Amino acid sequence: MNYFLKKFKGPLITAAVFAVLLIVIFLPQREKETNIIPAEENAFLEEGEVLSIEVYYPTSWVLLENEEDKWFVVEDDKKLNADSNLVQNLLYDVMNTEIYGTVPTQEVDLEQFGVESAKAEIILITKEDNNHFIIGDEIPVGSGTYVYHPEKKIVYVVEENYLNKFLDLSSVDFRERGLFNFDEDKVNRISIWSGEFSADLIFDNGQWIIDGEDQIVADSKKIDELLWIFSRAKVLGFQDERPQSIEKYGLDDPGTEIRFYEDDKIQGLLFGKRKDEDSYYVKTDTDDAVYTIHISLFKRVPKNIESIASK
Repeated sequence: MNYFLKKFKGPLITAAVFAVLLIVIFLPQREKETNIIPAEENAFLEEGEVLSIEVYYPTSWVLLENEEDKWFVVEDDKKLNADSNLVQNLLYDVMNTEIYGTVPTQEVDLEQFGVESAKAEIILITKEDNNHFIIGDEIPVGSGTYVYHPEKKIVYVVEENYLNKFLDLSSVDFRERGLFNFDEDKVNRISIWSGEFSADLIFDNGQWIIDGEDQIVADSKKIDELLWIFSRAKVLGFQDERPQSIEKYGLDDPGTEIRFYEDDKIQGLLFGKRKDEDSYYVKTDTDDAVYTIHISLFKRVPKNIESIASK
């Protein structure tokens, strides 16, 4: 017997130490799991008008403001159009958060929930209150995410990967990228200039006419396609919000322009130099900002009569 004890004394001690380590490592995690109390509420925020949203990341932050149901990204005291659909999706996900439970925080170190090294902090400001949420770690056992509400001093357990699709977005990502807001069904005139080519298309008696001495009938299918594409055109990048000069972008003397007329509203796009093999510099005729668009949009601008005339 002594022989076996002596022979296996080292391995037995190692196993005992390993068992103690397992208890030390996993006991706190087990405590977190068993201390989860079923939630009495099922949402962070009741339906109501949100006036602003602040999203803080470890190295940056985003400020969104609501003015008369229109959302703006605020940068350097300048209000830039925000992607309303993206903002509304964020609000919807927050307002419809399903809370699985809460964790008592009395005399507990919040660091164990990932609060001190949070993925993000979100503050939603309404007319009635400020709603502050700090998104922490995934829970170590089972599935879910810890979210701390500082004002209520409550740690919630919500769904796994909570709001992950919004947690890597910058101010630029929240920007509205649409170039136009015209109704393609209400446009009654299109003007095009590209190199030596120019054309004025007029919608008259249910058909598109290339205005001029010959009054050429345009291919309505091609014009409808042109309107569909440009009404949904998106900015590829935000090159220069406040250009000192547009000459370096080739926009002081654009080689191609296209304008859409909708009753008394005119919206146009000017094409400057090519930035690289995939994009062009552009600006609208109502804004000084310089953007980039994909080369495919430039290629959609008609360059001759044959490309739009009815065969």
